[in-house]
Amino acid sequence: MTAPIAKPTLAVLVAISALQPLALNMMAPAAPNLSRHFGASYATIQLTLTLFLVAVALTQLVSGPLSDRFGRRPCVNAGIVLFVFGSLLGAVAPSIEWLLLARVLQGAGSGSVFALSRAIIRDTASRDQAASQIATVTMVMVVAPMVAPWLGGQIETRFGWRMVLWFMTLIGAVVLLLTTARLPETAPNTGLRTPLLGVFRAFPELATNRVFVLNVIAVSTSSSAFFAFIAAAPYIVVETMGRGSDVYGSYFILNALGYMLGNFAMARLVVRLGAPRMVHLGLVISTIAITIAVPLALREDWSPLMLFLPLALNAIGNGMTIPGSTAEALSARPELAGSAAGLMGAIQLGLSALMTVLISWLVTLWPPSLIVLIWLLTTAGLVAIHFGRRGIAPER
Repeated sequence: MTAPIAKPTLAVLVAISALQPLALNMMAPAAPNLSRHFGASYATIQLTLTLFLVAVALTQLVSGPLSDRFGRRPCVNAGIVLFVFGSLLGAVAPSIEWLLLARVLQGAGSGSVFALSRAIIRDTASRDQAASQIATVTMVMVVAPMVAPWLGGQIETRFGWRMVLWFMTLIGAVVLLLTTARLPETAPNTGLRTPLLGVFRAFPELATNRVFVLNVIAVSTSSSAFFAFIAAAPYIVVETMGRGSDVYGSYFILNALGYMLGNFAMARLVVRLGAPRMVHLGLVISTIAITIAVPLALREDWSPLMLFLPLALNAIGNGMTIPGSTAEALSARPELAGSAAGLMGAIQLGLSALMTVLISWLVTLWPPSLIVLIWLLTTAGLVAIHFGRRGIAPER
């Protein structure tokens, strides 16, 4: 009889999941000073974000399949080591080129760890239980992207931008000690002697799996809508509505609270109602919210409240959709959960990056284009799930 797989604690899951959003957001306030320090253009400094995201996306394609063969634990620890090395390199970087390399290493390490945290949850739980656990972890760690820009700004203002990277180095080292001591191995097929490139054969299998594809569409469109909002909303509030950046920061809390409320609903209800129903409900809520937001965006007196209130309702839907569709996608082929997490993460982040580039251009031409784009993405996710699932047998 096979021994039950040991489950990692919530603290471990939150710690490894938080590295990516912390590293992504803590450096943002330092961008102007980085430009002055290195004598580089602002566009060049923005590569510290772009290359970070590219590294996150590409590394997930590799770390997922490798963890299916070699195990989650060694791959997680290797990712954290890479993150620590990248943070250390950034802290002592003598030029912008070295800093960009450091951000690539940070993105590669934190991105692989973030993807594997979802696979670890799926290894130790059924589909609906996994959706509940992912929602719980997300609800706790959503504080990271809320706090990171403020914390990075405080550190940079008092001690300089290098201290931000030294702080990341310290955080990475603490998380490495935690995973070394407390993270059990959860992969079901560790040790199988298959050809190394053979693990990547999972990608074509997953790409033809209907459940996987539909849920990747749902999670990717929902995430892309959120990232488009992050990219364009500050411009709308400051440039179009004539408000201060502090107004944006205050109203953004509504979105964070909405997302946490959606996570809470998913964690409490998914085992009773099932992940498919919760995902569908989340997409319906989001679509209704954005449909309300469209006519408000066309009003001449469009205000921050008119922008953020419907989007807070949309965030509740996202808080239900993203954990549920993630768990469903990883459950399509549970024995390939690592590969599924990597492929899904790469598609999710790739589409999100594309949407941020697109909306950054569109919003300067017509500010309400943000709401229209979010409506198109959300509707596409709902249509895919509503019509695509017909004929698929329910499972737990």
